[in-house]
Amino acid sequence: MNPLRIGWIGVGAMGRPMCLNLLNAGYPVMVFDKTASQCEPVIAAGAAMTASPKDLMAAVDVVFSTIFNDEGLRDIVMSEDGLLAGAAGAGIHVDMSTVSPDVSATVAQALAQRGVQYLRAPVSGTVSLAASAQLSSYVSGPKEAFDAVRPVLACLTARQTYVGEAEEARVIKLMINLMVFMSTAVIGEGLAFGARAGLDRALMIDAINDSIVASPHYKTKAEKLKQREYSADGAISLVVKDLDLALAVARRNDAALPISSLVRQYLAMMQSRDMSHLDVAALADVLAMMSGHADAQDFRPSCPGP
Repeated sequence: MNPLRIGWIGVGAMGRPMCLNLLNAGYPVMVFDKTASQCEPVIAAGAAMTASPKDLMAAVDVVFSTIFNDEGLRDIVMSEDGLLAGAAGAGIHVDMSTVSPDVSATVAQALAQRGVQYLRAPVSGTVSLAASAQLSSYVSGPKEAFDAVRPVLACLTARQTYVGEAEEARVIKLMINLMVFMSTAVIGEGLAFGARAGLDRALMIDAINDSIVASPHYKTKAEKLKQREYSADGAISLVVKDLDLALAVARRNDAALPISSLVRQYLAMMQSRDMSHLDVAALADVLAMMSGHADAQDFRPSCPGP
């Protein structure tokens, strides 16, 4: 039996290692990115490149996408050269981005009208976890489509959890992101408390990671926090986008999120200080900045990235 032909849209920091994992697993992969140079590493590894999402949809069995925001998802699906234009009454689209449930539902309806099954499969994890296929994925949409692509998802993620038929996966991903952002602010409050009492920063971080409140997130960020080395794995600009999506869902559902709302104000303060390029771990130094015990110049990198 021939393997599924895979299309991939969005060959950036997360999409690139996932494409490489599929190629290593023996899947034929065709890629598209608006910035064609992004595709070069996967083309060198054996992928083909196409000129548009429309052409991609017509040439493969399953299209995956890793897109930055709502506008990007709408564009790759519904533009003149989008997936809908190349749909021939069959196929599966698996979007692994973090986008709003509203836009996702709009895309789902449009694809269904052309006979395309649509899976929402946002992933949780870092670029390094993407490279080692250790991401987690929460998937919603048609169950038969999930069953069909699960072997492919298993090449990309360590866990694939089916959670419902509609936008459940979108809400779960936003919930997890909320907790990541809040927990980063929480560790900052703990560090500020200990620092005022004279504790060593590295000692505090090690103590946290050896305690009942330890988490994979804290352990992943330990060295960044110790060194205040905030080169971006998850930039504040991206965090703001995700947090705003979650707060919009909360408003629509009359859900009170007081801590998340406070974290959003912390992020706004960091944006006003030209810190959007820093990693989300920099949230841990908000209180130190507010009290005058730290400044953006104390962080590395100290100047915006490209």
